[in-house]
Amino acid sequence: MVMKPLDNRRSLKAIVIVLLILLVSSSYLLYQNFETIKLRDNQISTLTNLSEIQEERISELEIRMDILLANLSATQQKLENETRTREQLQDIINLTMVARSQYGVLAVDETNRGLLIPLEVIIKDGSGNLFLNVANVLFDETLQSSAQTAARVAREVTRTSLVDKDILINIKAPEQERNVLISGGSAGAAITLAVISALEGKTLRDDVYITGTIRADHTIGRIGGARAKALAAQENGAVMILVPAGQQREVGSVGIEVREVRTIEEAVTLAISETPLFSS
Repeated sequence: MVMKPLDNRRSLKAIVIVLLILLVSSSYLLYQNFETIKLRDNQISTLTNLSEIQEERISELEIRMDILLANLSATQQKLENETRTREQLQDIINLTMVARSQYGVLAVDETNRGLLIPLEVIIKDGSGNLFLNVANVLFDETLQSSAQTAARVAREVTRTSLVDKDILINIKAPEQERNVLISGGSAGAAITLAVISALEGKTLRDDVYITGTIRADHTIGRIGGARAKALAAQENGAVMILVPAGQQREVGSVGIEVREVRTIEEAVTLAISETPLFSS
């Protein structure tokens, strides 16, 4: 049977349509693959750039690390030098020391808790200078002037000339007590007693503490935190605390005797014993 021309045309048309569909599909797939490759190329380029940036940052960090290590080494060397200098200075002080006394300063921390801070007074050969060394303690500008007044009053009470002597006052709180506050010259009375003790070569009682400022006329001035300081004295083995006149009521009952003193001379009779600091 012979196909009719109309059927041939239809078959040819169908073939052409199929070929066109295949061509379009192939072109679309090629386009999609091209876009995928292009996207991957962009990602690779971005990652390459990020890698280069990270390498630069790593290089910068390595340089900074080298600088920090160098600075750390320099700081350690500086600390070692300062430690040696302090040791040498202490050796010099010990060689020229005339007298030393140890006591305690009553203070409060930022929570209003009372604390007893070690106080040391060293008197050595010198030229009438006063040195104040304070560590791990917060203090205001009145502490320096209070220490100067304390030295002057102590000199007057003992009738001792200090023109050829230097006074070193060390107040150093433990490392963990960095927020201890000494304000308003409240360490003045304690410093005065410590200087008097050193000048007279007598021993300060370790069971009697004082809190109060010191005035040029030898009177003892009011302080803050009286009760907290009294409790600190009791916790550190005191049997008596000396407070400025008019502040006994503020202390109340703390388990130890609370005595008011108006002048440093009154405090001397209660806080300094006749026992020599250095017995032969």
